[in-house]
Amino acid sequence: MLFSCTVPRKYQEGKPFVFSSNIKVEGNIPSSEKQDLTIKLYNQLDDSIRTQVISIAGIYKRVMSPPVFDTANMRRSLGYMVVGLNSIGYFAPAIKDTFRVREVKGKKLKFRHWRFVRVPYHETRVSIDFRVSPGKQLKFDSIGYDLTTPALQALALQSRSRSLLHKGKPYSKQILSSELDRLVEIFNNNGYYKFSKEDLVVIRDTVVAALIDPNLDPFEQAALLDKLKRKREHPTIDVVIQQRPVKDSNRITKYYIGHVTVYPDLPILLEDTAVVNSIDTSTAKNFTIIARSDKFKPTVVANNIYVRPGRLYRLSNANRTINRFNQMGAWQQATIGFTPSDSSDSVLDMTLRLFPAKKQNLNTDLEASRNTGDIVAVGNLFGVGLNLGLRNRNTFRQAVLTTTNLRGGVELGSDFIQTTQASISHTISFPRLIAPFPVNRERRLDSLRSVLNFNAAYTDRRQFFTTRSFNTSWGYQWSRGNRSFLFNPLNIEYTNLNKTDSFQKYLDSIPSLNLAFKSGLVIGQQFVYSSLRTHGIHTDYLRISGEESGALLGLIKSWDEGELWRYIKGDIEYRRHIDYKRTELAFRAYAGAGWAYGREGNGYEQTLPFYKAFFAGGPNSMRGWQIRQLGLGSSTFYSVQGSKLSDRFGDVQLESNVEYRFPLGTVFGVKLKSALYVDAGNIWNRDTAVVGKGSDFRFDRFYKELAVDAGTGLRLDFDYFLIRFDWAYKLRDPQRLQYPERWFYDMRLSDGQFQLGIGYPF
Repeated sequence: MLFSCTVPRKYQEGKPFVFSSNIKVEGNIPSSEKQDLTIKLYNQLDDSIRTQVISIAGIYKRVMSPPVFDTANMRRSLGYMVVGLNSIGYFAPAIKDTFRVREVKGKKLKFRHWRFVRVPYHETRVSIDFRVSPGKQLKFDSIGYDLTTPALQALALQSRSRSLLHKGKPYSKQILSSELDRLVEIFNNNGYYKFSKEDLVVIRDTVVAALIDPNLDPFEQAALLDKLKRKREHPTIDVVIQQRPVKDSNRITKYYIGHVTVYPDLPILLEDTAVVNSIDTSTAKNFTIIARSDKFKPTVVANNIYVRPGRLYRLSNANRTINRFNQMGAWQQATIGFTPSDSSDSVLDMTLRLFPAKKQNLNTDLEASRNTGDIVAVGNLFGVGLNLGLRNRNTFRQAVLTTTNLRGGVELGSDFIQTTQASISHTISFPRLIAPFPVNRERRLDSLRSVLNFNAAYTDRRQFFTTRSFNTSWGYQWSRGNRSFLFNPLNIEYTNLNKTDSFQKYLDSIPSLNLAFKSGLVIGQQFVYSSLRTHGIHTDYLRISGEESGALLGLIKSWDEGELWRYIKGDIEYRRHIDYKRTELAFRAYAGAGWAYGREGNGYEQTLPFYKAFFAGGPNSMRGWQIRQLGLGSSTFYSVQGSKLSDRFGDVQLESNVEYRFPLGTVFGVKLKSALYVDAGNIWNRDTAVVGKGSDFRFDRFYKELAVDAGTGLRLDFDYFLIRFDWAYKLRDPQRLQYPERWFYDMRLSDGQFQLGIGYPF
């Protein structure tokens, strides 16, 4: 502690330090590519000339712990940038570096002796500028494969359509390396266990191969570049992937699987002091299973192994086996090892080692949730909730995951605590397909579960109504790559609604609302698809869901006219995040619609049940409005009614959000962040029967009825969770009694809406 290295925080007065490092990309390049290239070049800068800048609302900026200025660090950064440009196909860049020194004197406030005093300061600030002309980017021309082993050549040509190398695309060493990895993976998946990347070599055309030689003399490089420019106006490169001379015949030998040995319950510690009473050796599906205990049934282990004795070695089967056991939850870690068999030179023996996780655990969580009852639960909860959960990872000795959750929460609104909710749920998740029909492609999936769920909930909407609900569902969850699916072929929900006298009087004034606020039974199906893709600085998330109730049972007249709800409903959500060096730009678009078509007395249902309907407002939606207090359309019905209850539900919802997020700094180890955001959206009904004119959705005017809000907020980032304080203003309110189409109408500083949330809204 006395002699260890420390990071200097304060430098001597007048000592030059790096105040800013700027990179400007010049040339005939599209602006989007210039931006990406600027970010890549900035990442190539030496750490000693990078500056850490905190920004407050994008206006006030402060340099934190600036590095000492040294020209040697500039030269080192130049070399790094040239290497970075070479790696993406720019082999003739011109980089000019300059720096400016500025003396700054003045006084600043400092906290001393329990008060703020003005202290003089003298700083020598250095601004470094790099002007980069990358030149013309080298692109691929002809691409070929020339492997001496006929079987490998055939595999390479068969997969040519999936090649990462394309004529006319920018040359990149990274792409070449990724193409070699792709070929090696194909060979490994076809039995060539010992074939590696070192067995391949990339041959480039003579002129360009000499040009990209890092040891090339600058004058020779200029001559070759001139020759290349005379040869073609746009520089290109020919690439051929060849096989190195075979020195070991095992590298081009196809391997098959021999014995498979499984250890299902090894201790996670290397030194095991536990007493083992017996070692049980059993056989299942030609696998030898050596168990130290009776924790797992042999068939459960064998059913999740994709590597089979006697079959061709495939790397994908080994990876799928590892991923399968790691995702099941009953095991903490899984490893696979292959060794040459003594029985044959082309046979591999496999050993699978499994390390069990702790069987049971009890956990508590504090959360803010938005639950619209789309999948499991029935209630609606915004605000703070407390969860108590018990998890068993190995029920019935079959790696079956069971989870029991108790949850209680409060919803915050105009009455402070406007809703109280309590629920209990129990989920049984089987790590296999349980169905009356076989699925041929089950083994191609990364994960697969059959899920049985039970849920009971109680919701007390203060002074208005209470609901008791029960939900059970049977379905399947599976994933492949970055896509995940959920399908519940059977979903049963029953909701019992008890209304207070004041709420009943309110419903009596709007008779059609009785169609939505009533006890009801839902029997139908649900489907959800989601995908997550990351490319560069962009991350895209897509979610599509749909559900229906009463499609078949509603054909029975007594059920249709009874408590059974008949409807179809779907929504789609798209999010994109763009991550810059220190800031982030987030977009979200959402659209949902539902249609109730069952019979109600002598007529038909005119709206979705309230626990399936759409609503807007709150910390995760339109933040300028309180929860469920936006809508419907441009109707002023609720404003005229003047009722204390203003909960609003609709059959259609459109919403879009954009948020710019930036850091503020760190206080006592807590990261302070902020954001500027704009929300736009509204909800509608399918006709005017519920709340009258302006509440129905129409394509010729819906865009005129979009509400708009904007605001900012403070976020406390504790790494494992984030607390959000948002303040938003209504910029345009289509339900305003006076001038509904006017922007910023009668807006005052005190008219903002405060929202408390946990986690990002999207």
